Amino acid sequence: LFGDDVLARIGGDEFVLLLHHGVEDSFFEKLLASIRQPLIVEGQAIYLTASLGVTSYPSDHAQGDVLLRHANQAMYRAKQRGRDTYHLFDPTHDLLLQVRHEQRQRFMDALKHGELRLFYQPQVDMRSGQVVGVEALIRWQHPERGLLSPGQFLSTIDATPLEVDLGEWVLEHALQQLTQWQNDGIEIPINVNISPTHLLVSNFSQRLAELLARYPTVSPSLLKLEVLESAAMHDVKAALKNMASCQALGVSFAIDDFGTGFSSLTHLRQLPVNLIKIDQSFVRDMLSDQDDMAIVESVIYMANRFKRPMLAEGVETLEHAKALMALGCELAQGYGIARPMPPEAVSEWLTHWTQRHEWRALATL
Repeated sequence: LFGDDVLARIGGDEFVLLLHHGVEDSFFEKLLASIRQPLIVEGQAIYLTASLGVTSYPSDHAQGDVLLRHANQAMYRAKQRGRDTYHLFDPTHDLLLQVRHEQRQRFMDALKHGELRLFYQPQVDMRSGQVVGVEALIRWQHPERGLLSPGQFLSTIDATPLEVDLGEWVLEHALQQLTQWQNDGIEIPINVNISPTHLLVSNFSQRLAELLARYPTVSPSLLKLEVLESAAMHDVKAALKNMASCQALGVSFAIDDFGTGFSSLTHLRQLPVNLIKIDQSFVRDMLSDQDDMAIVESVIYMANRFKRPMLAEGVETLEHAKALMALGCELAQGYGIARPMPPEAVSEWLTHWTQRHEWRALATL
């Protein structure tokens, strides 16, 4: 260090090094190598490592407290990369973090102020014409941007505690809707999507039991939970435990977007699921893409071998329906049947569905 450089301890195991001259990246490598040298204390060698966060003035910021905060952020990035390394603060990345923080704060406000909505997309048995359920799909009625689909905002809260907050909100409102429909003489199951973050919360089944207890007129069998195929990959043991506890309450599970993961067969054997949903990315182009058709055929074959019912997503035409039924898949969901709709529109759709003779004719196939 030079005479005007400063090394200070600011608390615990954190130190600040203020350098008044420019340095090359090799300086930080040498500093880390120096820290790695063993310290001999009473004949015992003690080894240390450090994580360095680096920022600079004036290219970063003029305020000392801001420089410290940025250096601290860079240090945590170094820790995330495996420790015993350094990270240079990136103003662009910091701006992205600020934007993400503001987006999450705005989503919290939306959750608090009632801006979120549930839309419902019907699921039908193509042979009998029976409506076997609806999938609850989140929408954000944004006061400035209008009605937003999940793809426009869910990535903001990915793998954060807000995912759990949203999941509980959806479960609560699905149970409220089941109660309302029962009062109106409509009894159809609701499928609710559960994120991996939410599924792996240790008290997931306990919280679900508490929610169900608040709606005693709703049979737990009317609530079905859809989990992504990848959900169990994070912690198979925890996922299996929570799913088994929920099944004991009378709630069933479906694997969503089946075929997009890396260990479909393993999941099909291990997970206690009552329904396999074939991902729409394969179904949509199966009539024109031989590879997609082969994947759909394989999923249906596996599901049949394991005696699991299956439902095809992305069914947009009668031709899709006929092809799927010929392969042995009779449950379906997609724009050809119905687009997601607000709850007040479901009753009218049910009436019109019974009059759609072109779809009812599938029963003769």
